[in-house]
Amino acid sequence: MTSDGGFVHEHDHDHDAVVRRSFERQVGLFSGPGSPFAQRDTGTLAWLEPLTPDMLVLDAACGAAHAAEVVAPHVRQVVGVDLTPALLDLGAARLRERGVGNVLLQEGNAQSLPFVHGSFDLGFCRAALHHMADPQRTVDELVRVITPAGRVVLFDLVSPIPEARDTFDHVHRLIDPSHVRAFTEAELPQLFPDGFELTYGATSTIRMPVDVSLTDQSARDEVLDALRADIAGGEATGFEPAEEDGTITVAFTTTVVHAARS
Repeated sequence: MTSDGGFVHEHDHDHDAVVRRSFERQVGLFSGPGSPFAQRDTGTLAWLEPLTPDMLVLDAACGAAHAAEVVAPHVRQVVGVDLTPALLDLGAARLRERGVGNVLLQEGNAQSLPFVHGSFDLGFCRAALHHMADPQRTVDELVRVITPAGRVVLFDLVSPIPEARDTFDHVHRLIDPSHVRAFTEAELPQLFPDGFELTYGATSTIRMPVDVSLTDQSARDEVLDALRADIAGGEATGFEPAEEDGTITVAFTTTVVHAARS
C-alpha cells in the first residue's frame, strides 16, 4: 500500500524497475563537469524562488542531487528522494567532496513518499514526471507532505507541438526507454488539485547536440533517422532538429509551474 492507504499496482513496480535500470545506465550523464544535468539551469534559482533560510525542502525524484545542491545554501535542509541507488551514491559522494552538509538523500518512490503530512515548506519535482507511471500520484504526494502554507513546484519536459506529442514520446523512448509521456504546457498546471492556485509559470527552450542525450541503451540509428526525416520536411518530432557540419542539435522545451493553497 502507499502512504495514503492506496494500493501500488504491479505494473507500477514493473515500470519502476525499468526506470532504475535506465538510470543506472545513464550514470555517466550525471557525472563530471560536462554533465548536462550539472550545466543546465540549476545554477540559477529563478525557477524555484522564493527561498528562505528556515525552509525544509523536498526534492522528489532528485537523481544525483544537482538541484538539491544548488538549493542547499539558501535553506535549512533539503531532503532528496530517488528510486536509483546508483544516482544517490553519486550525488552523496559529490556533496561530501564539496562540503554540503544539509542535504539528506534516501532511496524512495516519489509516488509514495515516506513522510508524514505537512513535513516540508516546499516540495518540488524537476524533470522527472515524464518518467513516471502515475505522475498525478506524485503531485498528490507532494501536496500531502507540504505544510498548509507550503508550495509545490513542478518543472518538466513538455511537448512543444501538442499535435505531435505521440511522435515526440516515441522518439524520446528511443532515446530513453524510461520515458512514459510528456505533458503539454497547458496540461502541467492541471495536475494541481482543487484548492490550489497557480502562482507562477514559465516555459523555456534549450538546444544541445542530440549526442549529449544518447547512451548505450538508446536506439541511436532510429533516433537519427527520425530527426533527419523531420529536418527534410517529414513528420514533426517536436525536437525541432537542425543539422550543421554533421552535428544534429535538438530543442528541449520545459515548463515550470508553482502552486499554493488558495
